[in-house]
Amino acid sequence: MTLDTRKSSAIHTQTGDELLSMQAKFDNGDHASLVNYPGEAALIYQMKLMQDDIDELRRYITAEVGDGAAGTNGRDGTNGRDGSNGSDGSDATVDLFMRTFDGSRLPTRATPRGSGLLWNDRGTVKIG
Repeated sequence: MTLDTRKSSAIHTQTGDELLSMQAKFDNGDHASLVNYPGEAALIYQMKLMQDDIDELRRYITAEVGDGAAGTNGRDGTNGRDGSNGSDGSDATVDLFMRTFDGSRLPTRATPRGSGLLWNDRGTVKIG
């Protein structure tokens, strides 16, 4: 899956001293007085939610994905997709064409933790 085309664009082109002046105003909390105005307060709240989303994406990418997209454990590395221990390698534990499949270790919950996940319903493999 690839990223969609970026929808946002730069909101200003300030550089140098102009950008430092903007940063100083932010660091001094000049924006905090805007919460007294309903429209600006709503925008600041939405910006906070967006920052929370960005922080969560960074946390996920760092903790869950890491640098698995490249390097020795990446797509073409020793443990990656095309590596010696990868899905196309001699030691692969997953058969991508599902000629064989052992579902004994699948969760047995009626509702798996995400859409499209496999689960074991009393011996029948289902997709949630």
